[in-house]
Amino acid sequence: MQLPGLMFGSGVALAAPQPSSGNPAPNPTPLALGVLQNIKLTLGADIKSLYGIDQWAVDTAIGKRSIKGSFEFAQISNLLMSQLFFGDGTTAGTVDTTTFPGEAHTVPASSTYTVTVTNAADVPLVDYGVTYQNTGVPLVNVGTGSLSAAGQYKVNLTTGVYTFDSADASAAVYINYSWTPSPNTANSTLTAASHPMGYGPIIALNLVFPYEGGGLGFYLPNVRLGKIDIATKLEDYTMYTTDYEGFAGPNGVPFVSYQAF
Repeated sequence: MQLPGLMFGSGVALAAPQPSSGNPAPNPTPLALGVLQNIKLTLGADIKSLYGIDQWAVDTAIGKRSIKGSFEFAQISNLLMSQLFFGDGTTAGTVDTTTFPGEAHTVPASSTYTVTVTNAADVPLVDYGVTYQNTGVPLVNVGTGSLSAAGQYKVNLTTGVYTFDSADASAAVYINYSWTPSPNTANSTLTAASHPMGYGPIIALNLVFPYEGGGLGFYLPNVRLGKIDIATKLEDYTMYTTDYEGFAGPNGVPFVSYQAF
């Protein structure tokens, strides 16, 4: 038989923007925090002590209480950031820009010494530089000037054509640039706005810790999410960490805890 009160695993975090309080994004949409790694929930309290002439306190009392915590997850989207963090709407179907860090090319051995990038048709393009593959040394963009030596290039951003000096014939290079993808129903753009202090969505957060048919859950009806930490790793998945803080809100209920066996 399962021992009462045991919990195992990351748990589940479900968030629902409150449509009638705070500053909800358009079309408030409940969301699950995808591929959750861990949840931290702290039900804090300040303990105040009363002292007289002796060393030991004669009484203690609870002062301010708080609900704080954090969670780490691996799946993020513009919709999630819009609905839970910023309250700014998303635009579906288009993406302002996508960056390709290091598209590999080889400068032709003769003739025009030009390279056309893969996404040349998806204008507007933005140049983010060229480096040699074998050394990582950057080349110099001469702009409208003339090519006169190795280590120089120029680019036509309306055609996506990069031109190199003849001294770089057969050189292996990485081209860094961004382009504007064609409209796609899966694409989206979130443009953050500058709002007055205090602006932001209020969400209801449901933290569930299930285990073998039972478990414990906390329903926090009034929560603000804080920062988003984005941490990449060389040989692992990118993780996102955020903190949150709950409060009593207009109904005076800071949290509800429920348990099933």
